Amino acid sequence: MATATGILCLSVALGTGYLWILPQDKTVVRAVWKTLPVLLLALYAFLIGAHPLLVVALALGALGDWSLAFEGDRAFIGGVASFLSAHVAYVALLATTSDPAIALGEPWRVVAGALVALLTPGVLARIWRPAGQLALPIGVYVLLFMVLVWLTLGLADPFVFVGAALFIVSDIVLTIRKYWTGPGHPIDGAAAYFVWVTYFAAQVILTLTLSEA
Repeated sequence: MATATGILCLSVALGTGYLWILPQDKTVVRAVWKTLPVLLLALYAFLIGAHPLLVVALALGALGDWSLAFEGDRAFIGGVASFLSAHVAYVALLATTSDPAIALGEPWRVVAGALVALLTPGVLARIWRPAGQLALPIGVYVLLFMVLVWLTLGLADPFVFVGAALFIVSDIVLTIRKYWTGPGHPIDGAAAYFVWVTYFAAQVILTLTLSEA
């Protein structure tokens, strides 16, 4: 257990430290640094005996991090494919534990589910034309992510939803950066930090809350 805790701490340290290297050129060293934090979360989940689907989801997330560490549509497609597969694993895990009675049992859960249903398709509609040939796979990704978030509302622990919500916010800002504002926009630098902080926080929260699922 001490080894697993050490790996978790190292993951958090590297994830935090990535903010220092984030604005630098996209080199292999930067890509490795970006990939390691979530890969270590997958190792942590494995060592503590978490559900295999959680380990798979985190490992696929790390693969997505590696892809998105590089420029170009090919790298972006690889990242979308990896995270799409990761979300399939998350959905498969949550589908076995989510309870619709819990999701409908408190007003805030109903409101949160409705907001997700309104917000994500709205962003998708805005970037549909600029996304071109990638619009369809991104659309499938968005729909799957909505299902993932809705499933988290059926778990008693509200922090699972917090993790999923941070994840979807991170993805929305990432998509806006690529297909709406563009790399030359004044807010792009700050947005890059926001994407990483929300994404990594989401993965840490999901790892800790779903490790006992």
